Amino acid sequence: MMRTRFWLSFLILAAIASGCGLFTKAEKPVIQNPYTIIPGALGEDYFHSPSGDIAGRYPKNWLQVDIRTIPLQNVLEVYTDEDRSLALVLSEIPATGEFRRSVERDGMAALADQSFSLKSAKKPGLVISRPDQIYTENGKLVASYEYAENQADSLNRRVNRAVLFTTGSKFYELAMIEFQAAADSNQRVLNFRLLESVVASLEGVAEVRASDTTSF
Repeated sequence: MMRTRFWLSFLILAAIASGCGLFTKAEKPVIQNPYTIIPGALGEDYFHSPSGDIAGRYPKNWLQVDIRTIPLQNVLEVYTDEDRSLALVLSEIPATGEFRRSVERDGMAALADQSFSLKSAKKPGLVISRPDQIYTENGKLVASYEYAENQADSLNRRVNRAVLFTTGSKFYELAMIEFQAAADSNQRVLNFRLLESVVASLEGVAEVRASDTTSF
């Protein structure tokens, strides 16, 4: 696994700021997966959460960012492409008592709500560009949404996508962050398909019961 140190603290901080039988119900219906995976897009190496409960493969030729000297709250792992135009960010959503109660009440939708609330608190002015969706990937239930800075210049608007999931005891977010705005909508779809490829590789995510697609 290639490891390198990038002095991207300001860029990462700004982009991440702009850019979890647990559930009793799901607030929204489960839909078809919004993005298909890209076959062969991932390397053979894995990233892991610090506790080892989550593992997944990251894209080929992407490099791990050394975040040990960068104060990124709740961020566990960061990978970036060779052009430094995109970042793959694994974060943990703190499991407070209030948050757990909202998850028990509202299901997966609560993960998306909490994720966006935390981002908005760090960087006011963010907007949801695609509302939260709940779908399955390889038998695992996840929620997702897309967000961006509220700005008039649509050509240079950076749009990020966050995918939320749980192990049953912990709650996580895996996000694709744009350092540079995608050249066009087709490129952005490819970026988010790449994220979905990583999501498909995840191990440790709570699985959906075959008899009930709205709970674990």
